[in-house]
Amino acid sequence: MAERRWALAPLQGLLLATLVLLAAVGLALWLTLRGPSLGLELKAAGERGVRVVAVSPDGPAAGGLDVGDVIQALSSARGHHDLSDFDPVSQPHAEPTFAAYNAYLEKEQAVFRSLQAGPVTLHLESGERVSLAPADQRSVASLPLAFWLLHLYGALACLIGLSVWVFMPRYWPARLLALSGVGMFLATWQHSLWESRELVLPGALFDVLMRGNHLAMYLLFTTLTALLVIYPRRTPGARWIIAGVVAVMTALQLNENLQGVDLPLHTFYLPMLLFYLLGIGLMAAQWRLTRSRPTERGALRWVFLSILITMGMGLVVYFLPVALNLPPVAHPSTMVGLVVTLYIGFALGILRYRLFQLERWWFMAWAWFLGGLAVLLVDVAVISASGLNQAEALALAVIIVGWVYFPVRQWLWRRLAASSEANMERHIPAFVESLYTCEPEKVGALWRDLLREVFQPLSLAGADRPVETVALAGNGARLMIPALDGGDGLCLLYGQGGRRLFGRRDQDIAAALVATGSRLYNARRAREAGAAQERGRIMRDLHDDVGGRLLTLIQKAPDPHHAQLARNAMSSLRHAIQALDPNRRRSLRELLEDWLGDSVERLPRNEPLAAVTLPDETDHIELTPRHYVNLRRVLDEALTNALKHGRPGTLRFALAVDDAGVRLRLCNDIAESDEADNGPSGYGLGNLRTRMEELNGELILHREPGPPARFCVEARLAL
Repeated sequence: MAERRWALAPLQGLLLATLVLLAAVGLALWLTLRGPSLGLELKAAGERGVRVVAVSPDGPAAGGLDVGDVIQALSSARGHHDLSDFDPVSQPHAEPTFAAYNAYLEKEQAVFRSLQAGPVTLHLESGERVSLAPADQRSVASLPLAFWLLHLYGALACLIGLSVWVFMPRYWPARLLALSGVGMFLATWQHSLWESRELVLPGALFDVLMRGNHLAMYLLFTTLTALLVIYPRRTPGARWIIAGVVAVMTALQLNENLQGVDLPLHTFYLPMLLFYLLGIGLMAAQWRLTRSRPTERGALRWVFLSILITMGMGLVVYFLPVALNLPPVAHPSTMVGLVVTLYIGFALGILRYRLFQLERWWFMAWAWFLGGLAVLLVDVAVISASGLNQAEALALAVIIVGWVYFPVRQWLWRRLAASSEANMERHIPAFVESLYTCEPEKVGALWRDLLREVFQPLSLAGADRPVETVALAGNGARLMIPALDGGDGLCLLYGQGGRRLFGRRDQDIAAALVATGSRLYNARRAREAGAAQERGRIMRDLHDDVGGRLLTLIQKAPDPHHAQLARNAMSSLRHAIQALDPNRRRSLRELLEDWLGDSVERLPRNEPLAAVTLPDETDHIELTPRHYVNLRRVLDEALTNALKHGRPGTLRFALAVDDAGVRLRLCNDIAESDEADNGPSGYGLGNLRTRMEELNGELILHREPGPPARFCVEARLAL
């Protein structure tokens, strides 16, 4: 059977949800404006009654009451009602027991029926009595700010939750977040009706609103708890934990609606405290489950900030004080505002850590949607406040949105969104130069260094399979990139040090780098192939032509002296040919044995160089042709310098091999007035230094005071 899919596009779904929310706000506005109204804004005055805070100039009480008057009682044909200790902005579920809850509703119903019956008499603290006839409805201007704030908070929570779900309708964490947003809106919708009442509501309506509000709050708590159970990792026994939470929530709702058993401390608020503690326990479990997953732990921090801290602040400023029979720290609408930051925290987490694996298009969709909505809202506000016609108001709205909303939006985007824009301009020039000039065995390391600098991955390792093209894996957790030097490929785990996943932009950048690197690498290989071919030709010419002529010269030399000179030239030619072969490797022992053997023929009899013993480590040290030739030339030139300036029979050779590398040291005694004691001078010693620098080595020339004075040449080379 084909899978059913969400019929609307994400933006269409958000638009439909917005229309539904606006219709719900319109319904709440209609219900709030209906009913008897005195045209007063009242505030509790304790045992004295209720204090007049504001008087509507067009209301029934205009001219009869003044700000500051205290109403102690209200009477009508339906009876007399004492208003001492009456709070017109309180709510029944602030009462700790079912009996107190029912008593509150009975008082609300009695006062409402008196207002509904017709003219009423207000008994003031001053002893004065004011009679007036309640109006059938109130004006929009009389609605408190809390009415609009509650709908704004609820709509924000609902739209943020739905905006994740419409993009990922089959993803359970997204579903749970959307359901919690719906629960939040339903709770604030009902809260707005009693929060904005002038004095009282019908008892039956108030009871329905209370029960509906509790159902919505329990929906909010259940879905957020289930979200902590499965996100970012599914906890062990997740199904049973969620089933247990649903069962407990159902039992609590049945207990409330049937008014069965009063809970300790507070019947209505104690469950909220308990579920908050459960949330802390689930967060601790998730922290353990994500200990080896840095990106999920980063997302978990945002969940922690969004759910536990914001809900905890709501508990501290309102629920906990009321449960302990203390005055709340903040107004209920302020508490709701703190709770709704939970969803704003999720939005910021999506931008920073891409919670629920959403791409940048989530923000772009919201930017598009809110941009159009901002123009409409500003247009309506301008028309209402200034009296301009529609064309003028629309033009002014566009100016305001363009100069205020869009710059602020771009600033937030730059500040909050984890950028995946890799700055290649800083790295490409150096990479091109290095790739074209470095040694072949360093190409792989150079490629890895470039990828680390551009993408800043949490880790970079070899892929477990051949990678032919750049690809995203693990929903963006990994970026698979081919290797330039023919390996299996590379796997980059998370971007920007684990702060985000990889996206399409990263894939495009990596593909461009691979294309650039491949072209350079192929051009380099073609250049090296041409150079190798030319070296082979030179080697053949030297061996066949020059070598043959030297061999003839050795055979036809008129005396041993000229024959030895020809043999020396043949040896130098052999070394030069070896240096042209990049694949040839010889050990350090071979080098030293050849040099010591040739040196014996140049030294006087009984010279101690003949007795030098080579350590076993020299067998395992391989030298490239360039290393072999340069070291041999350094030793030969050092020996020539010693024979020229030193005293016969005083040569000392030392060899040291350790983790730091190889140190070759040749010393000879000199006369105090010898120029050699002044350090390196002459063309030969300068060549020695140049040859060691070509190997990234070091040449040290120094004089040791005597008597007898000694001059030493030391070559140091890292392995």
